[in-house]
Amino acid sequence: MGRFISTQPVVLNLPTLIDRLPKQGEMLQARSVLSYPGGGFIGMAAAAELGVDTAMLSVLGTGPNSYVARREILSRGIEILTSEMIGDIGMSFSLVEADGNTTVILAPGVEEEPIIDEYRQCELHSGDVVLVHGACLTNPNTAADYIRWVSEIPSDVVVVLAPSPIVNEVDEAYWVPLLGRADYLTMNSREHKLLREIISYVSHGKELSDFLKPEAYVIVRKGEEGCYYWRNDNPDEIVQIEAFHTVAVDTSGVGDTHVSVMCGVIAQDGSLDYALRAANAAGACMVAHAHSFPPPDQDDMLNKLLKI
Repeated sequence: MGRFISTQPVVLNLPTLIDRLPKQGEMLQARSVLSYPGGGFIGMAAAAELGVDTAMLSVLGTGPNSYVARREILSRGIEILTSEMIGDIGMSFSLVEADGNTTVILAPGVEEEPIIDEYRQCELHSGDVVLVHGACLTNPNTAADYIRWVSEIPSDVVVVLAPSPIVNEVDEAYWVPLLGRADYLTMNSREHKLLREIISYVSHGKELSDFLKPEAYVIVRKGEEGCYYWRNDNPDEIVQIEAFHTVAVDTSGVGDTHVSVMCGVIAQDGSLDYALRAANAAGACMVAHAHSFPPPDQDDMLNKLLKI
């Protein structure tokens, strides 16, 4: 069995419950505001709950937000593989509407400027699963080095590429080399649509599948429908993994949790079918309560799984 290693940046999350998004120039009163670590933390915590050997290959700073995040990360047995930088991690302002839909505004911090040489110094082992995340591409000064590092990851290490909601906010040229290294490509239906359009634009009409390895798997999350996957060299054989029915209260962190739990189960040598069932169970636990904190615990996830 290998480790789950996440490169997804960790930020301080400020979930704000509102009835609806404000109109331009309007002032609304929030029903509540909280503060806790977000971004990559939520997914790593969920994977660690399953007993997965979990590590963080992202950057924390010396400031108070980083102190809070570091305390939570270490308390859950997650290993931090990077040294701290002067400064502080960014903040994520999550506007959560009454129907559970979430809009996010991100103010970046030191996590946007990782020292890629530290990534290269991290010894990866056969069977490790590395999460390559779209949020690592927002800084043009480090994105090229990050992509080069991904291309250098040994072939016996599993690479999971998650474009993330920021898929259309970064340089279109970044995606082609990352797709070529991905063993798994996982995204929601919006990200899938946008990525297909981006690839068609930059490659003058080629398909997403043209840049993936034949043996790579594509996973698409579709909310209440669960998720679907197929192998790139057999796109007609689509497998659906049904969702666990629950009432949606807050969608914050659901995608991050789904991706990381899938990575964690794969690192434990689980099949893709079981990894996605576990990911769906974790997502159902997340969406059923307000805010993305606390992450789902092992009992909650296993209780969902046992109801199939």
